[in-house]
Amino acid sequence: MASLSNLKKCPQFSSPTGAGNRYNSTPDLDHYPVINLKNELLSTTSQRFTVGQSFMPVESESVPKRISRAFFDGGFWESLAEARSKKTREQAPLISNTADHLAQLLEQYKALKLKVFPHTQELSAERIAQYAETRDWINSAIRCTAWHCHLFKLAVAGVDDVVRIYMKRTDNNGLTPVLKSPSQTQITCMAWRPLCAFELVVGCRQGMCFWTIDNNLHLGRTMNPSHILKHPANLPITTLQWNKDGTQLATASIGDSAILIWQPDNGMMQPLRRLGPPGSLLKWSPGNEWIFASTVDRVFRVWKCHDRWTTDRWVCNKGNVQAACWSPCGRFLLFASTSEPILYRLQFVKLLLGPVKSDDKEVLPVADLNAINLDGSNQTLIGGTAQQLAWDPHGKYLVITFKSTNSIAIFRTYIQKFDLQISGGYYLSGETPSEYPSYVCFQPLNRENDRSMLTIGWSSGRIQFHALD
Repeated sequence: MASLSNLKKCPQFSSPTGAGNRYNSTPDLDHYPVINLKNELLSTTSQRFTVGQSFMPVESESVPKRISRAFFDGGFWESLAEARSKKTREQAPLISNTADHLAQLLEQYKALKLKVFPHTQELSAERIAQYAETRDWINSAIRCTAWHCHLFKLAVAGVDDVVRIYMKRTDNNGLTPVLKSPSQTQITCMAWRPLCAFELVVGCRQGMCFWTIDNNLHLGRTMNPSHILKHPANLPITTLQWNKDGTQLATASIGDSAILIWQPDNGMMQPLRRLGPPGSLLKWSPGNEWIFASTVDRVFRVWKCHDRWTTDRWVCNKGNVQAACWSPCGRFLLFASTSEPILYRLQFVKLLLGPVKSDDKEVLPVADLNAINLDGSNQTLIGGTAQQLAWDPHGKYLVITFKSTNSIAIFRTYIQKFDLQISGGYYLSGETPSEYPSYVCFQPLNRENDRSMLTIGWSSGRIQFHALD
């Protein structure tokens, strides 16, 4: 590892409170909104009442009626739980004993199924958080952020399952449009549709919620998604990516091994099927040529996007791919796994004329991310297993967040036609030692922005905009 770029070879690392301020001194930040979800989350927290709290139960209700009501209210499992309840056991022991035997058979079937197909276990919130790009997805105030491709619009999804749309300070008159629906829970990902001014798609447990956001939307207005697309197996959508022109939407779920290619305009859907574990992360290349697809296991693939949808397959030594990103030119792919603090590279360019050789697509390590001490302190570390990667649109900076340390590493990158070089840059830290980055992304280049603007969603709910030269 001595020849690899690493965190120890970064003498010019500096915290944002020191010399690092020179990387963020720009008047362009004056028109960026000031965002902190912490206050908004506290103000929207209210006590919830259920029907059971508002009405007294009817004591004379019969056992079959009570079980059938539980079925229509909560489904099969709720009715089975009601059949095995203490009250039912006292009134109708035969029904309870039958329910016990049925529950035992279902548990045996579930255990056998998990033994044969270990990746089909229940998709709990903890399991979703295990493969999410967002650090501490369950508890973090910010779950996801997404910039519009062409306009100054930033969508921020909070832990309260509300998406807030922020614009320039002078454009929204102090009002923040909000997107909230009972069909939108446990948000995992979202993306603005390219070449479209008003359409945002949000991936969540129920599927995909498509929102049409016009200029008349204001705070407090009741809205519903324009339409909802569900996974064929009613699984949560855990990752999604638009292609370059917004005609196709690729989605994956950690409960399904197939990648789904949607054409939302006509409702058509094409599954890309391969034997293997379910998908966990998708990254569409900037030029529409490739889709990187990792899984919940060691396998990951890169699909060639044409009529036949062919694929190349790789296997990690251990663990699964946690984070990945394409270079702006689309010739290089960087990724990191959960098993080791190493950054790897895949190259998608012919080194010689003629047929592509196997060496042209060799996986090569390019950076050592092992944790090091900051400022000689044994308590402040940076590095370790990567959580998320983000490459700036100019191809000059690579941003890496980590699973267990709270600072952000920023590497400098130099892209040539056939080569990629990575060197040390500097680091960013939160306002407090306990604050860590939950989600990071770059604002796309467009007519309103020609700079590399890093957007950091901190665990406290604070959004930071950091300009890179």
